[in-house]
Parts: sequence; C-alpha cells; structure tokens
Amino acid sequence: MFVEVGQLKDWFAGFNSTYFDGKLAEPAIAVGRSRTRLGSLSWKYKRRFFSKVPCGYVIRISNYYDMDERQFKSVLLHEMIHLYIVSNGMKDTSPHGVLFRKKMQSINADGWNISVSAKMQGVSSACRAGKKRSRMVLAVAMNDGRRLLSVVSPRYVKVVDGIVNHSPDVKSCSWYVSSDDYFADFPVVRTPRGRIVPSEIYDRLTASMHAVGF
Repeated sequence: MFVEVGQLKDWFAGFNSTYFDGKLAEPAIAVGRSRTRLGSLSWKYKRRFFSKVPCGYVIRISNYYDMDERQFKSVLLHEMIHLYIVSNGMKDTSPHGVLFRKKMQSINADGWNISVSAKMQGVSSACRAGKKRSRMVLAVAMNDGRRLLSVVSPRYVKVVDGIVNHSPDVKSCSWYVSSDDYFADFPVVRTPRGRIVPSEIYDRLTASMHAVGF
C-alpha cells in the first residue's frame, strides 16, 4: 500500500494520545521515496539565551517500499519515540540507546513490532523499483493564464472537484490518471492546492495522460 500525509497525521494524533499522553510536540509530516530509510526525524535549532533549543520537527516516511498499514504504523511509532526523546531534552546513551529501547519495549508490549532501525539494508524484494504508481492528477487553467497541476487523494477527488468547478478564477479543469514520474515528489493533497507549471509542460503532460470524468 501507499501511505498519505493525511493518514500519518491521523495515526500520529492517535498514538500521541495513547502512548505519549498527548504531549508530543506537533511535527510537520512528509512522505518521500527514500531507498535507505523507512522513516526519519529531523529538526532545527533556535537560540534561547545561552543555549540552543530544538524546533521545526519533521517526520518523513518513505513510500518506496510496499508495506502494509501495520508496518507503516510501526515506522511512524519509531520516529515518534525519537521525537519524544529529543523534544523533552532527554539524553540517551546512543541514537537507539537505553531510553529509546525502554520506550520501544513499552509500546511493543501492546502488540507492536517497532525495531531499533528504520534503515533498509540492501534492496528488499518488496521494493517498488520498476513499478509505476498511478495518481489522480488535477489540471487547472486559471483565468489569468496560470497553469496548475495537483495530485489529489482519491478519497477527496469529488470534494476538490466541486470546489474548483465553482471557483470564479478557474477557466477550466480536467482530471487525469497518470503514472508519470514527474509527479513523484508532488504532495498528495485533500484541498484545492497545486503547483504552477510552465504552459509547455502543462500541455505535454495533459496530452499524454489518461483523462477521466465524474
């Protein structure tokens, strides 16, 4: 399966309440296609008096490997443990040291299978290399001449379609199914948001994609 940002946010909220007393700092959540990491946590620092305080947390989950829902959730929980340790200013003995393992074992006692590594060693047989992912693509021509492309969550296609079709700023819009790698780094949205693209790219892609209607 493929995971979406909206799913991850919903899972994060539930796990935060169940396993972290609802006290975890709220991170940005992103989906990528890393071949070497199933998940990662990154952050920045801001200065406070004579010290540096972590902030701007981002959890990234890889969609490169074909995992089931429980596997994706275990990866997310792994990164949430890191977030718990860093955001509380706790000092562990190593990246997956005593504190990490203690929290991991506590959550695993509830039936999860979190491991101490979110990295992939070698190439998994479940790897999506060579596979093509189909996406729901919205192409929008604006009255001011701009051209926008967007990858929309299938569950929200009708909602987004209704909003876009009633916008006075929209000249025309069309829906397509595409497996073009051009859209690999597009976020999967649930609201009318898209990227402005040059007219020549817009025309090339819409001419090559499979049009769908509702």
